[in-house]
Amino acid sequence: MVKVTQSAQVHQILNTILGKKPCSILVGEEEFPAGFISYNLLSTGPEIRIRTQQLDSPSERRVLVRHNHKHIVAICRFVARNGPTEILYPQVLEITDEARKDDAPSNDSAQFLITNLTSAKDIAFVIENNKKKINSQVINFFDGELRQMVPYYKIFFASGDATDARLKALVKNPRIIYYSPEPPSNFNPRQYFPQDTYLEELQKSDLKVPVNLKAEFTIPILYKTHLPIGYIQVNMPRFVDDAVMQTVKKIGIALEAQLRKIGLAFEETRALPLTHVNMKQATLEIADRMLLRHFQPGFVVLFRIQKGQDSLGLFLATVNASSNLGGGRTRVTLEFQDLEAMSELNLEESLKLTQG
Repeated sequence: MVKVTQSAQVHQILNTILGKKPCSILVGEEEFPAGFISYNLLSTGPEIRIRTQQLDSPSERRVLVRHNHKHIVAICRFVARNGPTEILYPQVLEITDEARKDDAPSNDSAQFLITNLTSAKDIAFVIENNKKKINSQVINFFDGELRQMVPYYKIFFASGDATDARLKALVKNPRIIYYSPEPPSNFNPRQYFPQDTYLEELQKSDLKVPVNLKAEFTIPILYKTHLPIGYIQVNMPRFVDDAVMQTVKKIGIALEAQLRKIGLAFEETRALPLTHVNMKQATLEIADRMLLRHFQPGFVVLFRIQKGQDSLGLFLATVNASSNLGGGRTRVTLEFQDLEAMSELNLEESLKLTQG
């Protein structure tokens, strides 16, 4: 059994499964159906609302959800009851696998596969081939909003042939970059970089901005919150305040959402078998040379992992190495980054079951 006690992971898992699967109330060993109403993250912590005919109203409730052959039991503090509706605060998750080791699948069905593969480079080629559609339906969509807020700005999407120097830096360090020759005394030093630090990134057009501009910041545009595919650069005649910064960040998220709305095909949906996988990295061998566009060392790739028919979740990885095996085959090693709680748990349980 796996216990999850950290509130952030409890929230991530419950937010993933609640409402998508039926839930029930556990009383001792007995299971009673319950109706899911809502799950919310409040300032006081996570809150579950369910409908149940179990009227004993204990100080502790155990809510069971089944997901991918696992029993996920949320141990909740009972808060209040209004008729058949109960308000519960989940505090701990207990997760067990309902499949016995004796029932473990054969080697063929236990095989791990990569599906829904995509990379920033792949998206860049798609963007390059659809520049007119993206300019008219994505970038121009936000021009008016940005023009009202800041005097100078630039929206940049990576192209397949070339990547702006600033975006290359954001790939290595995907956070907001600020720089100004004279930052105010209350400026957060962790978020301030002198202009000469990023001089190599500056284009000649950047150096010709009016002298009254005091600050610039650049936010990455992230595909599915992970892959850097572009940025918004803003120049201002005053130092950046939090309201402007948060608004531009929201526009960056909206740009990516608008980009996906126009139906550009990014993902490579074919299944690729993994030759080895553990909690830190995965290895695969490929024969299709077209797939090498995803797997150049240093690239970040986004994909799903399947075991048999079960999806283990979405994974982000960096290409560590790519070696030619001869005969048209290439071995690629991927190192996992930022594992989401539910995906990490699914992978860990699947590896235990396979090894057992």
